[in-house]
Amino acid sequence: MSTNHRPSASPRIGQEVAEIVWNDSLIHQLEIHHNTVDYSSYQGGTVHMISSGVNFLRPPSVILRSIAEDARDWKYINCYCGPLGESILRSGALVYEESLKGSPLDAPVDAALTVGAAEGVRLSFDFLRRVRGAEKVLVAGPQYSIVHQTILSAGLTFREVFTDREGVFLPSPAEIEAALDASGATVLFLTEPNNPSGEQHSEAEFDEIVGILERRGAYLVLDKVSADFAAHPDIRVLNYGAALDRHDYWDRTLVVDGLAKRRAVSGLRFGYAMGSPEFIEFIENQRFGGCPPLVAVSGIARDLAYSAYLRREQLGGGGVSEALWQRFKGLNDASRALLAVSDTSEVEEYRAELRDMYQTIADNRRLAQETLPPWQLAATPLHAGFNYLACIPGPDPDPLTFGRRLYDESRVSCFPLACFTADSELAAAASPAGAHWLRITCASDRPVFEAQIDALRTFLADHA
Repeated sequence: MSTNHRPSASPRIGQEVAEIVWNDSLIHQLEIHHNTVDYSSYQGGTVHMISSGVNFLRPPSVILRSIAEDARDWKYINCYCGPLGESILRSGALVYEESLKGSPLDAPVDAALTVGAAEGVRLSFDFLRRVRGAEKVLVAGPQYSIVHQTILSAGLTFREVFTDREGVFLPSPAEIEAALDASGATVLFLTEPNNPSGEQHSEAEFDEIVGILERRGAYLVLDKVSADFAAHPDIRVLNYGAALDRHDYWDRTLVVDGLAKRRAVSGLRFGYAMGSPEFIEFIENQRFGGCPPLVAVSGIARDLAYSAYLRREQLGGGGVSEALWQRFKGLNDASRALLAVSDTSEVEEYRAELRDMYQTIADNRRLAQETLPPWQLAATPLHAGFNYLACIPGPDPDPLTFGRRLYDESRVSCFPLACFTADSELAAAASPAGAHWLRITCASDRPVFEAQIDALRTFLADHA
């Protein structure tokens, strides 16, 4: 998105939502119809999960090897580590975050492990409602339904804001500001990159958004699964931490990340939440008596350390602050050596594997862009992540009828834009007549993705 001009501040704002009947929602009806919970259907190749939203590519070897090690020595399967999670992983997450920023975290922040990013989002909204007294949330752009569900379960209400620019979904800073005025929300929920659209704000735009929140004293919940280093020229890395430093806004920002999806290990459910010590204390009290899983601790710690190393290398240096090491008494010499990146050969293997992963995503995106026209009317960019939206004409204007028919005739499991909105009028207003915006997931092995695109193309050739 260009930052050379300021778009019109006339956003599309949805109605206030205080309750959703999930059994009646489009995404629930399509999931029931598609039976996507049947794992064997995907493995057997009988279902083309073109909208899965899951990274199905090969995980890094450092993680796979640690899973194999845990299968031989099962101590981590049975260990208990406390409500905040294993200390070396918490340290690794902060080391990784400092490397993303390119300098030490300029605020008293801490991290807690979560069971995937979804739990981190839930804990964030629970904290804002119960501790900070928030009541209304503004959700920027389309979102996966679990975000809406989590906001409501915490006792908050929300409104959604879309941009008014054609073929774009992520609202500009000006549009977010106008929507905050109109909604009275004191919390902004933002994903970088957006899921499902793949759009991501530039660093200048993100800085402007933080400035808008600062003037209002509003809170930011930032759910990010962005790239950690530019392993491919199509990838954009967002240094959000620099903006939070400039505005001294860490105390009002809750950061959630999901390494599991970014590294193709969604089944491990590894994520973390980062924020003020008060936020971490809240998490500890809420989860007393429980803890995140410990499988593949060694591999995930190495993944975080190696990502940090490659990012620092890319930025031309910038080590991790000694103060960070001193924050955790449990770190021993072995932990220090691990996070200092001692195995050069393994780092190079890791670098090559991540480049292959991002290259596959880029190649799959290119294949879709070359194959779907002339039926594809438009597509959103893929700034980071692996999902984007493609505008496809359909024989049925109703998204439920279209989704069912596509599945019944071609075994293509798809999720139209209306699956990612609580106010269905927003999706309808953003969709051309007789067309649907579909989430396309590019993180599949090439033969699998080719079969998915071919099945969709054949259906469109017959009907569109």
